[in-house]
Amino acid sequence: MTSAKRIPSSRALALILCMGALGETHALAAAESPAPAREEFALQAARCRRLLKTSVVDFYLPHCVDARNGGYFEEMKEGKFVSSGSKFATLQARQMWTFSVLAREDASLRAVALEAARSGFEFIEGRMKDAEGGGYFAKVSDEGKPVDDRKHAYLNSFVLYGLAAYHRATGDPRALASAQALFRVFETRFRDAANGGYHEFFHRDWTPVVDEKETRYVGAIGTKTYNTHLHLLESFAELYREWPDPLLARRLQELILINTSTLMDPAHHCNIDGWRPDWTRVETPENLRASYGHDVECAWLVIDAADAIGMSRRPFVTWASALVAYSVEHGYDRDRGGFFYTGALGLAAQETRKEWWVQAEALVGLLTLYRETRRPEHFARFVQTLDFIEKHHISSDGGWWATLKADGSLGLNRSRTSMWQGAYHSGRALLWSAKILENLK
Repeated sequence: MTSAKRIPSSRALALILCMGALGETHALAAAESPAPAREEFALQAARCRRLLKTSVVDFYLPHCVDARNGGYFEEMKEGKFVSSGSKFATLQARQMWTFSVLAREDASLRAVALEAARSGFEFIEGRMKDAEGGGYFAKVSDEGKPVDDRKHAYLNSFVLYGLAAYHRATGDPRALASAQALFRVFETRFRDAANGGYHEFFHRDWTPVVDEKETRYVGAIGTKTYNTHLHLLESFAELYREWPDPLLARRLQELILINTSTLMDPAHHCNIDGWRPDWTRVETPENLRASYGHDVECAWLVIDAADAIGMSRRPFVTWASALVAYSVEHGYDRDRGGFFYTGALGLAAQETRKEWWVQAEALVGLLTLYRETRRPEHFARFVQTLDFIEKHHISSDGGWWATLKADGSLGLNRSRTSMWQGAYHSGRALLWSAKILENLK
């Protein structure tokens, strides 16, 4: 996309998804992978649940909970969770979401997971919320004093995601009320009514952050990003399941359209991260790249969002297959399993490190495509990627190594937790994969 265009209405969505340009020419080549035996689904589901317990639940619960101040520790030293002196909205909200889901999904974990989720909810609501101006601060101290009182759409999206999940797990009306209020903040503060989508970064008083020298979190200052709009799709779908509001449904339809059409590079059928407010693409070499992990994640999140608002998932399968096909062609490690990090458009991966979140999202994306198409190569890649995760990403001391070299060996970053890394990607991937597999069998 090289010229400014207003995003089409949701009525155009079905037509856009049926267009041949959406990927018929990029369909996955037939693979020689044999169809999996039915008993394989049960075996892999049990494996996912085992790894969920040993690498996520036992690692985080209750060790990451800050019993003194509330919320969650974000760093480790000498194998123990410790205070970093501040708490980051994204990590706090992601942990709250994960523990809320575990409390709902696993009766044996309900007590400890619910207590952990409550710690996050009370801290976020009591310490990170701007009660006067609306929205949630980026960072606060352990005691709840603002460290960075700016407000970013990506960070606030995860707060929304966590609040909706906490309400589903507990029925606490405060959580739903806060989630509804935050959605209204997205409507009145973040939303770009002229061009569609959402502006991303504001000061406490809701003046836009414009100085490119300021510290940032997601994307270049002054841009709209794939990353943020992908996760808004995720959080709005989560809220809609708790609160089926008509306006929220329309915003979800628009986010589906943005993620399946507006962000796409039509020549390569992958999504691009950086865009100007009018949806003209940022034309820099740093931006003209594919993020394999985000594209595989986007494939299943769009299908999930369609499910949430009662749309048929079937019209999205060809689009999702083509999106994942690009990542497989250019960014999948056929020898070891797993996806590399990124590469320039049309070229093989250039940054071949392997990030924990990329492999985690690949599990759900590949299984979702297998469920929808029954093409055995998707299942084979799922198993190969899970093999890589179990062999290399999962530490013998618990948790997942954040970053590995292409061959699975450790590099300079030997973190197992950080302000960006918690239980969310890995825990969700293993739990959702187990549930998909159990339904397959």
